[in-house]
Amino acid sequence: MTFQDKVIVITGANQGFGKALAKALKQENAQVIISSHDKENLERTAQELSIDHFLTDVTSFDNVKKLGEYVVEKYSKIDFWINNAGIQIAPSFVEEVDIKKLHNLFEINFFGYFYGCQIALSQMKKQKSGVVININSTAGLDGKPEISAYSSSKFAIKGLTESIRKEVKDLDIKILGVFPGGMQTDIYKEKYPDDFKNYMEVETVVGKVITNLKSENPEIDFVIKRPSKQ
Repeated sequence: MTFQDKVIVITGANQGFGKALAKALKQENAQVIISSHDKENLERTAQELSIDHFLTDVTSFDNVKKLGEYVVEKYSKIDFWINNAGIQIAPSFVEEVDIKKLHNLFEINFFGYFYGCQIALSQMKKQKSGVVININSTAGLDGKPEISAYSSSKFAIKGLTESIRKEVKDLDIKILGVFPGGMQTDIYKEKYPDDFKNYMEVETVVGKVITNLKSENPEIDFVIKRPSKQ
């Protein structure tokens, strides 16, 4: 794949992995549009990277629809839609998970992705091309203790990705999944893991993602595991 002059939407890109990915794609001469619900940080990041932005709460279908409409009206197309917005809650046993936090996590981690896929695919089917990338996690491949809420949301995204991939198999539309292991981001701000310093650096993961996408035959489910402890 090439990113030259491609119109790329990234949700949850005011910080962390999304921000680093936006920066890398801008360096590939793509037209990047970032979104977030955090107005102050979104505007700061957009100014820092000299890229376009649109205030979006991914838990609102109407907000995500307006993001898509803004991009199509301004750029006439959507080449890539990258669902990235996500949160984590502090690890706990399943019976201790706060129900309000659980619902909010799914609103962002799953419904935000579902809405993004709906809006992106509606446009991509009209233009007869496009790429949807769902940023997942290795927690969406293998359940882990005390992160039942987060892991469940990521398994749900995996199912979403695989289902719509089969829906568009006869079209010139690609549906890709990215499954990074732990990264050094603020997603763990409720409680940072004890071995957080051993987690992967964001830029390292972004580099691997870009390399995969630029390869002749990108892996459709790209897993990036943390290096084993020495």
